[in-house]
Amino acid sequence: MLLMLLAALAAAGPAAAHEEGLPPAQEAARQRQLDEARSALSRGMPDAALIPLETAAGMSHAPDTELLQLQMQLQRGNFRQALAFGAHAAAAHRDEPAARELHLWLLALSGQADYVRRQLVAGAAPDDGLARLLDALAAAAPLPGQPPSPWPHGVDVPAARRAVATGLLLDGGRLALVPAASIHGADALWLRNGLGRASRAHPLATDAALAEQGLALLGVEPALAPTPATLPLTRSPRPAFAGSPAARLGMLRIDGAAPAWPLLQPGFLGRVDRTGTQALGWPGGAALPGGPVFDAAGRLIGLALPAPDGSERLLPAALLAPLQALPAATQAQPLTPDQVYEAALPHVAQLLR
Repeated sequence: MLLMLLAALAAAGPAAAHEEGLPPAQEAARQRQLDEARSALSRGMPDAALIPLETAAGMSHAPDTELLQLQMQLQRGNFRQALAFGAHAAAAHRDEPAARELHLWLLALSGQADYVRRQLVAGAAPDDGLARLLDALAAAAPLPGQPPSPWPHGVDVPAARRAVATGLLLDGGRLALVPAASIHGADALWLRNGLGRASRAHPLATDAALAEQGLALLGVEPALAPTPATLPLTRSPRPAFAGSPAARLGMLRIDGAAPAWPLLQPGFLGRVDRTGTQALGWPGGAALPGGPVFDAAGRLIGLALPAPDGSERLLPAALLAPLQALPAATQAQPLTPDQVYEAALPHVAQLLR
């Protein structure tokens, strides 16, 4: 599948690069710069990748360099900047399907799947690999194969583990709220945030109110601290009402322990039932259970949790003390889906066991 070319191009050497006929000595020097950038990304130091990538880009306008530049921007949390750069890479390297498919995949994950489908119909991406992924998202089904993903760094997660739920990171990435059912019987736990960084996790003493709501609190070590540019989480000062627009962010449902970006699902809220939970107006099967739900202004309104009938429901923030501790934002300026996605990326995580 052509989507798999992303990882190959990002990690490969001269044979995979579309260099512009550089002499062997210069191409070797360019590859050394790319190796330095890959090493920095693998250590979770995207700022250290900037100069070698700019140096390599000055030597040759090649897709392997630009795909690494895109990964650098994503690891820094600059999702909207990465989208714009991805559009450039896709247009500048039309002979490289991975660049175009990565750009379209990022658009689909950030709430613009309908636009991506129109691009496929128009022939913008002839490979059917992306179409199969979009079909799985629409059907709320696990994804086939391994789609493009963040550059993994931080603590190593054994390959035999698997992602089971979406966690919400709190307190500067030192704590996480996860569905309690996802940790029962686990011998070890890991969390990997939306930027690809992994840490170990362990259950903490959970108060009766959280346990009654089906949630568990985890300690995270080392903390999955947000980047300096990350906007802090805020909550809505009032409960959301039925029919209001909202967006759920959940980690993609994939096989194994590979990293993944989350999926933003826009929709509308349903009625509040007698337990105080609220129906979600979109299917959750393409994303792992759990994860935050935001209003149109990007303010947290609660968590998505599985209901006994297999559907997912919104557990309002008003019922959860850890979320009530977040600052309430009285401003309600509507945000675009990509703005919500960028702001939430460092605050969500795969739970692996």
